[in-house]
Amino acid sequence: MAILGCPQEYRAVIHWRGGSLPFTSPGVSSLTAVSWNRTLNDTSEASITIAKGSAGVACCGLLGQVEPFAHDLSIYRDSELVWQGPVFRVTESRTHFVIEAHDVTEWLARTVNTTLLRYVSTNAADPKHQGPVQEIAESIIRENLLGGLFASEPDWPQMVPYIVRQDDTVNARFEKDGSLDNEIWIVPILRILDDELVPRGLEYTTVGRALILGRPQTTADPAQARLTLDSFAGDVEIVRDGTNAASLVWVTNQEDQDITASQFGVSGVVSSVYGRLDVLIRTTAEGLTAYDLWQMARGSYTGRNPVPTSLRIPDGSSLAATAPVSMRQLVPGVRIDVAATGMCMGVSQPYRLSDMDIDWGATGENVGISLIPIGDPFVGDPP
Repeated sequence: MAILGCPQEYRAVIHWRGGSLPFTSPGVSSLTAVSWNRTLNDTSEASITIAKGSAGVACCGLLGQVEPFAHDLSIYRDSELVWQGPVFRVTESRTHFVIEAHDVTEWLARTVNTTLLRYVSTNAADPKHQGPVQEIAESIIRENLLGGLFASEPDWPQMVPYIVRQDDTVNARFEKDGSLDNEIWIVPILRILDDELVPRGLEYTTVGRALILGRPQTTADPAQARLTLDSFAGDVEIVRDGTNAASLVWVTNQEDQDITASQFGVSGVVSSVYGRLDVLIRTTAEGLTAYDLWQMARGSYTGRNPVPTSLRIPDGSSLAATAPVSMRQLVPGVRIDVAATGMCMGVSQPYRLSDMDIDWGATGENVGISLIPIGDPFVGDPP
């Protein structure tokens, strides 16, 4: 059985851009603090603190040459690579170096789209055709990173070989190409993912250098781990919050005042427990069909019915070293079941991992996680 365990050490390596060719590595004894996280549908961060007195003159000279985006920060938990991404900021004081980095999705935030976004064809032989939203996301990333007039070299951040997909079962139709169907949406790639594809059911995260393009897990997916209250060191919090609860999710492109030529999409089932409990989402995206709006409603429905009951580990608490889950299994988005039978709410249900924050220093390792409710698979038909 896998367990979280206690690492003997953390190591940090500064690589040249791409994460393969080493530049320098501060000695373990000079590494005084390490922090890193994994998160869902956002860019994770990491930082290391190096004591200059323990690093030595030669290492100090190399650390002084570390450049944001020219170098990558790699973090190893014992021998396992747990985090990697471009250096974002370097700060030197009289006694310490602090190197901060973002994960590889930072490259998608710093690369402007130069391709036509028109995935409407039903012909599978067409390079741009309707398909799982994860496939569309990979296509957009590949087209921008592997070619174009402004690429310094093909795949300069070395991301494409490390893309991992878990496709949805429903095909998406996506276009953002202006009224003449030939205009390029000039925005960062990450904004396309966040504003257009995440509402259609895309989930993304990073593990090491891998960019994972996935889908929301449901009760039909197997659990990566099963935890109990004994799996946590310190307190836990169970929160049953109706803020995001819904039995029907509506998405419309209708404006507040001008309601002409508007459409809507709806997903969900009216609940016998809650009655009709609606959530309305407005979108300003252009050129949407009723099917597009239904996709957005479907993607927003998961985890709203029943009323979400979340489990959190407050500051100062962490996963116990004996928790039956490995660091390799702690990927944002995966299903983790929890039985908190010692609590008054007495929850025993599946969750999805949304965030994890890890700190390591003189007192050892602290692994904090946040779990959000998992939903039943939505089986409604499109319009």
